[in-house]
Amino acid sequence: MEAHSNRVFGLDCLRALAIASVVLAHASLANNLADTTAHLVPAVAPYIGWFGLLWHGGFVGVELFFVLSGYLIGRILLRTIAQTAQGPSLFLFYCRRWFRTLPLFWLFVALNVVFEASLHHRGIGLGEALGHAFFLRNFASISLTFMPESWSLAVEEWFYLLFPAALWLALRVMRGAVDWAFLLCAAAFFLLAVVTRTLGATHPGAAWEGAQRCVVLYRFDALMMGVLAAWISVRQPAAWRRHARAAAWLGGALFVACYANLWHFSRSGVASAPESFFAETFRFDFFSLSFALLLPLASRWTPTRETRWHGGVRKIALWSYALYLIHWPLFQIADIPLFKAWAGTWDTAAALFLVKVAVAVGLSAAFFYLYESPCTRLREKIPFLLGTAAAPGPASVADRPPAS
Repeated sequence: MEAHSNRVFGLDCLRALAIASVVLAHASLANNLADTTAHLVPAVAPYIGWFGLLWHGGFVGVELFFVLSGYLIGRILLRTIAQTAQGPSLFLFYCRRWFRTLPLFWLFVALNVVFEASLHHRGIGLGEALGHAFFLRNFASISLTFMPESWSLAVEEWFYLLFPAALWLALRVMRGAVDWAFLLCAAAFFLLAVVTRTLGATHPGAAWEGAQRCVVLYRFDALMMGVLAAWISVRQPAAWRRHARAAAWLGGALFVACYANLWHFSRSGVASAPESFFAETFRFDFFSLSFALLLPLASRWTPTRETRWHGGVRKIALWSYALYLIHWPLFQIADIPLFKAWAGTWDTAAALFLVKVAVAVGLSAAFFYLYESPCTRLREKIPFLLGTAAAPGPASVADRPPAS
């Protein structure tokens, strides 16, 4: 078992909740619970539409991943900000990020090309595959032709690339004004996303769940919520600790209000709320703020005694990147006519749900230990190869951002 001394359980818990929310939503948890409950408790059948409240779990999980990534990367940059203005140090940061995220992603791009050919009988051209591999299909507009889950990874990879570069430039221009440079960059990226998304909302085809949610330039503000939280945690640690519980209560209340705004309620259940300008623009920021307010309390949560439950949460957090990449193609396989015909009753449908979730978790563990983790360990040799510094010690939780 991996050592836990350098990991924060509260942050691992948030990461595990985020990936569980995505995977269970994509596995049709709402439909399975509704069918099972209607069969076992017929009296509640008129109200099973309320299980629809689980439909947007994928949206919630990805938004939480964005805030976590901003927070964790923000803390890394603040921890090494004295070296960030140096070119070799910036390049070292990029190498560490790329060794962490790209090998597994590129493997799954290749696997998805095979998946498209074998399951959907559709060939993927080289240019199309490279566009996905280098995160070019949803930078300023969205045109994802396969591997739809990659949109959120593109948002994070462009953040990893552009924000440290902007900070490097700001530090060179604003010599000595470290905090001002950091905050200026965060504010600039935040405003860039808000303004471009607001302008995008004026287009006839704008929809919050489509382009407004998935275009890279529209989403940097979610990551900046985490970045700003990182600055507060490092520069104002006393306030960060003192107001942690109150911030968590406020964040929970704000999340409930934002989530309620996703729905139109009736006696028998819920339906997705109609599109609105608020939904296509500023609702994203209120969701991000609600998650950022959870971070002070989560960052202080360390169990006094490790149990199997704690270990399970930590493992799901460790496997979250692989689980995010494996679950969608696996669930598409479960939708082929053979399985759909077999899962024609509530009990076989429930069994298929449990099996595909269990297989996804098992495969994610295998990919983590056999491929992702060895690739990540290679980055510890980079300082020796560059001749810039001694190799760092074991990666901390702040150096393991969720990929979501």
